[in-house]
Amino acid sequence: MLRLTEIPALTNAALGTVGRLAGMALGTVAALLSVLALSCSAELNSTPSPAATASIPLVQIEVGQYGQCGLPPGGRAVCNHSLGLPAGLADAQFRQVSVGQGFACGLRRDETIACWGDNDYSKAMPPPGQFALVSAGEQHACALDIAGYAQCWGRDQEGRATPPAGIGFTAIAAGGSHSCGLTIAGGLQCWGSNNLGQADDHSGPFQSLSLGTRHTCVLRPEGAAWCQGDNAAGQSRPPPGVFTQIAAGEYHTCGLRPGGQPECWGGDFGAALAEPAGEFTVISGGRDTFCALTAEGYPRCWRYLPGSPQAAATATDFSTVAATPATEFSAAAATPATDPSTATAEPTTDPSAATPPPAIEFSAAVAEPVLRLPVELFPWPGGGLAAVERAGIILCFSDVRSQCAAETTPPLLDLTDRTDLSTPESGMLSAALDPDFDQFPFLYVYYTVQGDPRKVRLSRFPVADGRIDRAGELVILELPMPNGFHFGGAVRFGPEGMLYLGIGENQFKEDAQSLESRRGKIIRIDVRGASEEQPYRAPADNPFQGTAAARPEIWAYGLRNPWRMSFDAAGLLWVGDVGEASEEEVSIARAGANLGWPLFEGNFCHGGEGQCADLRDYAPPLATYGREEGCAIIWGGQYRGAAAPQLVGSYIFGDYCSGRVWALTPDGAGGWQRQFVAQVLSAIISFGTDSAGEMYALAVNQPPLKLGPLSGAAAGAESPAAEP
Repeated sequence: MLRLTEIPALTNAALGTVGRLAGMALGTVAALLSVLALSCSAELNSTPSPAATASIPLVQIEVGQYGQCGLPPGGRAVCNHSLGLPAGLADAQFRQVSVGQGFACGLRRDETIACWGDNDYSKAMPPPGQFALVSAGEQHACALDIAGYAQCWGRDQEGRATPPAGIGFTAIAAGGSHSCGLTIAGGLQCWGSNNLGQADDHSGPFQSLSLGTRHTCVLRPEGAAWCQGDNAAGQSRPPPGVFTQIAAGEYHTCGLRPGGQPECWGGDFGAALAEPAGEFTVISGGRDTFCALTAEGYPRCWRYLPGSPQAAATATDFSTVAATPATEFSAAAATPATDPSTATAEPTTDPSAATPPPAIEFSAAVAEPVLRLPVELFPWPGGGLAAVERAGIILCFSDVRSQCAAETTPPLLDLTDRTDLSTPESGMLSAALDPDFDQFPFLYVYYTVQGDPRKVRLSRFPVADGRIDRAGELVILELPMPNGFHFGGAVRFGPEGMLYLGIGENQFKEDAQSLESRRGKIIRIDVRGASEEQPYRAPADNPFQGTAAARPEIWAYGLRNPWRMSFDAAGLLWVGDVGEASEEEVSIARAGANLGWPLFEGNFCHGGEGQCADLRDYAPPLATYGREEGCAIIWGGQYRGAAAPQLVGSYIFGDYCSGRVWALTPDGAGGWQRQFVAQVLSAIISFGTDSAGEMYALAVNQPPLKLGPLSGAAAGAESPAAEP
């Protein structure tokens, strides 16, 4: 899938404040972090400047000790005061920025990290490699690599830059002298100074994370805030109620209520913290300054001085204080002149610069629930939507039209005691209802099973009165998967009622071409008469039925990690197979098709010209893209809704790392053309649909993001130049 070993871990928690939405790289993905989430600022010890000029809308605002940075929709970072970007990064395209004490770091579109500003303790010298999220602290910084594991650099006093090894995280934050992450299971794990209890570990589950100077705050799944550590000014004593985001500073903390209104606490002054009135989408905090973005993307900031009963500055729109002209938040500063001597630090071809404006957007249509690690979304019988979480649960909740019977009750299904979460890609991976549910009231679930050796399991569960009977589990299929990655994970029913399952090669590359193995395959089985004695049958019309030494279940082979697939209106099975290091691909998996892996990766031949030319039954991909545009394909499917009429009938897919979404349509000459249609600012894990055929993008720690027309800042913001 995502390269879950290839899927980066992303979360909107790693920041002290959360941004709007991000992307996902399966195959290594551990989780996901909201790339728009703002990184938590660390110990900010001196008075930050409260404002800077803002003549363009932003999708992220990040507050640090000596200044602020933001990201316009185009991805070119803009900063004020001492955080001006060096010339070599002036045209860099970023997915996320984070500001610490006198320095800042940005996650570039190619998943590498660049830092600038003060470099004491080498805190502005990030390690090489690809990452999913970065968080700048006081004198250190931390990041999650695309496998979901933490790396830190800079000052390591008391172990603040030494994260635990072998643990996958979905969020990370660097604070003053401690760091924390949220584990795949939702627990809080910290390292570094713990003199005030700020680095205590807790099992959770939690869904959002923010670190202040000496305290740590999280949100519980229902939205309640909880903090630990320094509480001298009340900053670790949040008010009751629900929050959608949280941001910790030094002596106070702020959160966003569901309606978008900021509320702050700490300093024992309550409402004197001067939160601005209005509705906001993103919030970020430093030592004594907080900023939030309006629905249109414009920042407003307020400032609180410890020891004063009044805020030093009321809400501002970044227009009252001038900043250094070369680095202010202005349209002119977004594209400063490039220094020829350092320009080669960025790729010579910048894909974002050639990306046309988006045609649609994915936005939160349902305030609840916030989903931690969602992998599936589908209509639930009787109304509502069912969401599958990798942790091993299935939730039911209301969509915009109907009321889910289980909305205020426990999960529809809880298999956390059976589900293996020991690797970034393991967990509950897929689920599907029988399409003839009235006659066959069953749910099929594909998940990794606890135990040694590791294995994947496809099971059937009875459904009655809207409830799933976990005690009635019938194991349909089990398959050993000793390695921690490439499990595949898409359960789909074909128009003829057969069940199709995409299975990854589990890093046994040779198995993908072997018809004796089910790894690296799409299998097709008949489960309608399943029993303990015969859990499934291989249909007589399967392509390898009767072939010597071949598994009769196999429908198509030569796949690496088929994370998501879907049937179109004509009954064709489309699959997005996550690549290794060169290309991502979209293919149609017809009966007996060989999709090429490991000899082919997309259109790239790994096996030598002779081997590739002689590959039998080879079915080349219909569309591919390379590493300059992303790292892990997330297949969506054929769009059949009404929110975007121009896309009806086209095939939608996105990329985990870049957050880009494309539509695939016939080119009129027997081929296919790929059109950029949207930018999601969170790591995309999967797509789902509701009963009306409307499509949703699923991202870590976000509600479902519904496809729809452009609105707000996205419609009016400057866009990169169109592709010639």
